[in-house]
Amino acid sequence: MNKSLPIVAIVGQPNAGKSSLLNKIAKRPMAITSEVAGTTRDRQYEDTSWNGVNFTLVDTAGLSLNPGDELELSLLKQIQVALDEADAIILVVDGKQPARAIDQNILKKFRQIKKPIVLAVNKLDGSSQWNEKTVEFQSLGIKNLFPVSALNGRGIGDMLDEIVKFLPAETGTDLELSPADDNIAVAIVGKPNVGKSSIFNKILKEERVVVSPIAGTTRTAIDDDITIDGLNYTFIDTAGLKKKEHRQAQPDVFAGFQSFKSIRRADICLFVIDASQEITKQDQRVANEILNMQKGCIILANKCDLLKDSKAAGTLGKNVKTIEKDRDDQYQSVRDYISHHFPFLWMSPLFFVSGLEGYGIKEAVESIKPIFDRRHKTIDNETLKEFLKKVMDKNPPKLLRDQKKPKVFGLKQIDTNPPMFELLVNHSGAISTQFRKFLENSLTKYLDFYGTPITLKLKGKDKS
Repeated sequence: MNKSLPIVAIVGQPNAGKSSLLNKIAKRPMAITSEVAGTTRDRQYEDTSWNGVNFTLVDTAGLSLNPGDELELSLLKQIQVALDEADAIILVVDGKQPARAIDQNILKKFRQIKKPIVLAVNKLDGSSQWNEKTVEFQSLGIKNLFPVSALNGRGIGDMLDEIVKFLPAETGTDLELSPADDNIAVAIVGKPNVGKSSIFNKILKEERVVVSPIAGTTRTAIDDDITIDGLNYTFIDTAGLKKKEHRQAQPDVFAGFQSFKSIRRADICLFVIDASQEITKQDQRVANEILNMQKGCIILANKCDLLKDSKAAGTLGKNVKTIEKDRDDQYQSVRDYISHHFPFLWMSPLFFVSGLEGYGIKEAVESIKPIFDRRHKTIDNETLKEFLKKVMDKNPPKLLRDQKKPKVFGLKQIDTNPPMFELLVNHSGAISTQFRKFLENSLTKYLDFYGTPITLKLKGKDKS
């Protein structure tokens, strides 16, 4: 989101097609769409342009002025924030429903808003009822009315022509939609209900996403650019990665896909686990995805404010009576427990944080830039030569059964982000997996690649 651009908020009742409309205007599937009402829950921002006018679209949850629970109250608050910051508003209604089915309280609210509003009568995918529906919905009393189809794009251009009249025009080429190259992309990942959104809000210092004790509240990957101590970051809050089930709800399946995409485009992941609960296969699945995609990783043991509770500490496989009341001792038991379950993340820093109270988060964020720098670090050939000699003197590769005697001729770095090295040997099959892992770990320790996986490729000399 470019915070200097004017904002156009897309609002309306559940399942009116708001997210489909955003995707059609933005010309890419940023927001999750589904026939299940209530799929969108957080504000989803997307920069776009129309006829040389640049602006930011914001998609919102389905609007209900009579919230029945705490979650719906949080959703209403998110929608109100979008309305407050908007320069223009698109009110989307379901054209397949009769005009009288529209909530009159919602219409009354929007007639009172002193901002430019257009009424998008959506889902008019054919032409048979185009004129008839236009006349019917004019009775709602909103002047700027446009029949549209988010499915095939009909009518959207006319609607945007009207919208941009209310926005400051910008000259020059259309908006560049690719992320800023100098931003550090950070994905906040973890299984559902570990507190990712609370941490996201604490980092941004605003209630940017809906926070609820209901598992799976976040379904869309939410991006936000922020500058901290002069450094530019793009933080991505993701949906919780649930365990695989044969019959997952459609929005949950799409949310999982978006979470994997978010990990893929991130430089570094903040891997959030619930410090007050036992680690599960879902936690390990998330950790494996981070490692498989070779992303930098920082482990956040969240909800550590609950470690004051002996019951919470007791879930970590230790007798409650053996745990000292001193919080540091409790932290050590959690640290050992995490190390036991994620030995492959030994190079990743671990921070005890509280998304509720905010402590520990500042220190975790400060560790992002050093890891980002290590991912882009280049080691000169002379240093690698000295390093390889020390390693070979200490632990040379052992002879494998039915293989040639292993010989190592050199080591060089071939890529960054993530760091990648090439080991020149006489025959790649002669190098054991144990020696390869030993060399990778040694590179991390002695050449300071803590926080990021590295890749070591073998190249047989006879193939060079």
